[in-house]
Amino acid sequence: MDSPAPTNQRIRRGVQPTTAPGAELDARFDVLQNCRTWVTPFFEHGFHGHVFDKLAFTRFDKDQKMLVAELEVEPRHANAFQNAHGGVLAALIDIVSSFAIVESGHPTSGVSSDLSTSYLKSAPVGSVLEVHSYCERVGKNLAFTRTDVFDKATGELLASGRHTKFCGGDYAMAPKL
Repeated sequence: MDSPAPTNQRIRRGVQPTTAPGAELDARFDVLQNCRTWVTPFFEHGFHGHVFDKLAFTRFDKDQKMLVAELEVEPRHANAFQNAHGGVLAALIDIVSSFAIVESGHPTSGVSSDLSTSYLKSAPVGSVLEVHSYCERVGKNLAFTRTDVFDKATGELLASGRHTKFCGGDYAMAPKL
């Protein structure tokens, strides 16, 4: 018998999740287990102005604590040179790494304390980005992630980033049931 999915309740100043238990997610989120109640409000309310409305999570490796997502670069993601804008890539690293923390077992992703991105190669409109985000460590107060963005067709590394998030204090883990 399957065990019930975790509720991932936030305990910050009494804030409760805005989704009803069991809220339906489309196939782009089938791979997610721990994030299911946490991710729904973002996408139901036009996640980041619809910039990432087609973001799809394709795999989670529990042993490596690695979450994989995909996004096709569209004209709305592009800079003047018709390549993915650096801000879009940085935001993509921020978002996917935050989901990786929650999917790895922490009830919330906390708040960003440091985000760095290195841009190695451009990604033209039409490219499909494959994002690999590793939750390297979650301590008492901080979570550390590493994220790589690849061109899915060629396997070339396009960008990489590190993201540190504060998950302690008001964002501390809720007691496990």
